[in-house]
Amino acid sequence: MEQGNVITVKVSSELKKKMKQVDVNWSEYIRECVQKKIDEQKQRAASKKLDEIRKRTKTTSTQEIVSWIREDRER
Repeated sequence: MEQGNVITVKVSSELKKKMKQVDVNWSEYIRECVQKKIDEQKQRAASKKLDEIRKRTKTTSTQEIVSWIREDRER
């Protein structure tokens, strides 16, 4: 992993004590959580964009699709 930027997170003294009681690499855990949140947001944005595209396009009936396939096969 490349050397990155440093961010600071403030937690209460009580939470810090609890964190020390758990065998977790907190830096790695937080990096994974941040990446997961970024991935979720990208997925939501892509889904929203797809929904917008679907709204702008007309729906096509199954019969119409079948007729296109048949026409294509006949060529």
